[in-house]
Amino acid sequence: MYFKRYDFGDTAVYFVETPVDGRSKCTTVGMAVYPADREIDPQRLQCDSLVQVAFAGDESLADYTRGVTMRNRRSTLLKIVRQTQFMGGNLNTYLTDGEGNDYVHRLSYDRATGVFTTSVRYENHTRAPRMLEHLSAFSLSGIANGDGNTLGLSIRRMTSAWSRECRLKSDTFAHLGLDMSWARYGVKVEKWGQVGSMSNRGYYPFAAIEGQDICWGVQLEAPFSWQMEVYQEKETCAFSGGLGDFEFAHWRKSIPAGGSFTTHNARFTVCRNFMDACNALIREQAGRLSAPRSEESMPVIFNEYCTTWGAPSERNITRILKAIKDLPIEEFVIDCGWYRPDGKEWNNAIGDWNESKKLFPEGIRKVAEKIKAAGKRPGIWFEFENVGRESNAFACEDVLLKKDGQVITSKNRRFLDLRLPEVQNYLRTKLLAFLRDNGFTYLKIDYNDTFGVGCDGAESLGEGGRLVAEESVRWLARIREAVPGIVIENCASGGSRIEPLRMSEVSMCSFSDAHECAEIPLVAANVSLAIPAEQSQIWAVIREGESDSRTIYSLCAAMIGRICLSGDICKISAEKLALIGRGLSFYGKIKELVRRGDIRLIDCDIESYRAPHGRQVYWKELGEQRLIIVHFLDCETAVRIPMDGYELTDVFTDLPYTTRNEVLRIAGKPYTAGAFLLEKKHEL
Repeated sequence: MYFKRYDFGDTAVYFVETPVDGRSKCTTVGMAVYPADREIDPQRLQCDSLVQVAFAGDESLADYTRGVTMRNRRSTLLKIVRQTQFMGGNLNTYLTDGEGNDYVHRLSYDRATGVFTTSVRYENHTRAPRMLEHLSAFSLSGIANGDGNTLGLSIRRMTSAWSRECRLKSDTFAHLGLDMSWARYGVKVEKWGQVGSMSNRGYYPFAAIEGQDICWGVQLEAPFSWQMEVYQEKETCAFSGGLGDFEFAHWRKSIPAGGSFTTHNARFTVCRNFMDACNALIREQAGRLSAPRSEESMPVIFNEYCTTWGAPSERNITRILKAIKDLPIEEFVIDCGWYRPDGKEWNNAIGDWNESKKLFPEGIRKVAEKIKAAGKRPGIWFEFENVGRESNAFACEDVLLKKDGQVITSKNRRFLDLRLPEVQNYLRTKLLAFLRDNGFTYLKIDYNDTFGVGCDGAESLGEGGRLVAEESVRWLARIREAVPGIVIENCASGGSRIEPLRMSEVSMCSFSDAHECAEIPLVAANVSLAIPAEQSQIWAVIREGESDSRTIYSLCAAMIGRICLSGDICKISAEKLALIGRGLSFYGKIKELVRRGDIRLIDCDIESYRAPHGRQVYWKELGEQRLIIVHFLDCETAVRIPMDGYELTDVFTDLPYTTRNEVLRIAGKPYTAGAFLLEKKHEL
């Protein structure tokens, strides 16, 4: 029986051949991953195939699985041909079924973060096309707790909805019905994901399985429909995921003889606890960013959306620039509405992209030049993949996505078919040439609906949708090529297209459409577990007449990531401007800690975000510095933070606090906050 162990840093990867129940003389080879210092008995590693694949007509290898999972079909009965390890820790595993269906399982290791990257390529060396219906990007099996079974294991996922991105949800295996049956018979499956072009809808493509002093954490690149599943049979379980399959997401693809198909990447790590796994995955993402140099200092942004609410103009932008001239703001974004025809709503007029002569009588280029003259980089908003009901483009059905021959319409939006040459030429003029000709160096890309399960133009609706989503990602490279050094913001009704592939191609994202509600710090903390802080743009909307406490509350929430100011900046007092200036000065001192620090604690006792009662403590560390951000919602209480040899060096708060007996005590009241910077004490 095949068995091989490879050590990568402090992690051991096992390849184990396991007999298949009910199939005489049939075996499969799986991959298990554990900390290298953990004693593992290879005989107890019950693994299924590290390549989870299914073709049309495949037999099931287990009972009761049809309609529940496409794992463990006949095509997973594979043998390892060879394994090749390269310099830098890359390992390729070559597998075959002996009938011309061949696979390359790629595994690479990032020593700096302890994160693995994996993908699978299918190669059709038969003499006929094969209809592929499922191919996972990763599959880990042999997962068990310290006592060799799944008792006590739990799954942590991130649920997402509009203005509720990436909220943690934890379920025990027992609660999900994943515990083993009395006769060790029957398969249990927990399968989830999302269908459509909004990747972070329903769930964010991340999950972790936790046990006793161990955590397997995984993120998927997922520009279109994706799925994850936990599969339990007997004592141990398997964990896999990737592109949504035929039963889940209506995806199938014909691979011609001599052709191939490669999954997107999945990334995973094995750590001692959940927070360590999240930090490792975030650090790995941060190491792959290719943002312009201007972004390294995490400049503060001003976006006028919550100031003008979709009615920007030369006049009001000139006033805003004057109001913020003394604040350390480096990027200024003109949001939606700059193209709005008279008598129409901004959200229904997208698609034609003709600047409004009424709003910008001297042209929008003149305003971009004013922004530059004020020492800021000018930005502009586009929702270039969609068209609105009140645009001329809405009636151009030949270039819009269709399902079963009918144009896909979601309320007031339709969707351009990005695969078409005429659409690409249109966008080169309306988007790329517009950016260049008007001198914009910042692009906010919005996307405010999903076209669902997929579209016509391929062998399945899911494949059609996948091709359009891939083209959407390619446009990010085209934009960067057209405007070198451009800053790109990924927005989709806030954070609905946050996913690792798209995030690796942009500078930052809108964390949420939570513009000025009380739950902003809660959503911001949740999103910080999914993406690097330097990419998480958080609204700090300042309103005329609000208390200083409320201003501090908003600024402290935005300090969890990138500060994006907006609101009644032209109406507030000089004293309020000075308070904002003090907040931004404090932020300047903690930027590197926010950017590169590890999250040590998110302690939030709030159940209902819309009727919040409780408080949140957010704790981050880098080297000898520690940042504590505390928000009190509808409660009046106090929090106590152990100082552990640290001393308080700076604060931004109006709350009373004390530091006695190595404890930082902060007295809170409803809707107040504070940010506290501590540094390690050194004995003289």
